[in-house]
This record gives sequence, structure tokens and C-alpha cells, in this order.
Amino acid sequence: MPVPGRELEGLKILVVEDNFLVAEYLRDMLEDHGCEVVGPAPRVRLALDLLQGESKLDAAILDINLNGEFCFPIATALRAASIPFLFLTGYDDDTIVPADFKSTRHLPKPVERTQLLEAILEIHGQPGS
Repeated sequence: MPVPGRELEGLKILVVEDNFLVAEYLRDMLEDHGCEVVGPAPRVRLALDLLQGESKLDAAILDINLNGEFCFPIATALRAASIPFLFLTGYDDDTIVPADFKSTRHLPKPVERTQLLEAILEIHGQPGS
């Protein structure tokens, strides 16, 4: 049984977020819960490079809009590698999300700690969200 507050112990999670303060918040929170954080990556190319360089990722958190670039190439690569992921978004309108990803779990920004941790636990083990 996991230690309370450490349910994510040992998970390796890619964080893709272009806002420095949000990225650091996510990193700190995940590390506080026992995760190893890969990134944060503020751009699509860097995230794809990190993904290619990692032998094992357990999950990923993707900001949809990375300073004008959409994260969907990363989502496609994660899905191809059977790595579960979720979207973080400040958008109320999900019309920018391609049909292939409409059913992918997404959380609004700002995200609450408990909500994010529960979502990671929920997607973990669901290949290619």
C-alpha cells in the first residue's frame, strides 16, 4: 500500500509546459509525490527530443498551447509509444483539439493539486490515452 501523499512514487512523468511558473509548480508538486520529472519542456521540438531520449516514461502532462505551437505532435508520439497522457488547458473551447484526441483526459488551468494527482493515477496504466 502506498504511503499517503506518495501514491505516484517512482513514476517518470514528462511535463510539457511553456509557462515557467506553472512548469515549476508542476515539477515541485510531482517531485513532492515521489515522481521523477522529465522536462519541463516549453516547446514541441524539445519535448519530442526528450521523449526520444527516454527509455521509459510512465505518463505525460501536456499544455495544449505552447506559445503558439500546439502539442498534438507530442500527443501523437506518446500514443504511438503507448504512454498515457493528459492535457492541461486554459481554453474553455475544445474545438482546437483534433478529433483523435477529443476523448483524452483534459484538465483546466489553473489545475488543483488533488485533481491533477487523481487524473495521473487514473490515466496511469491506460496506454496511449
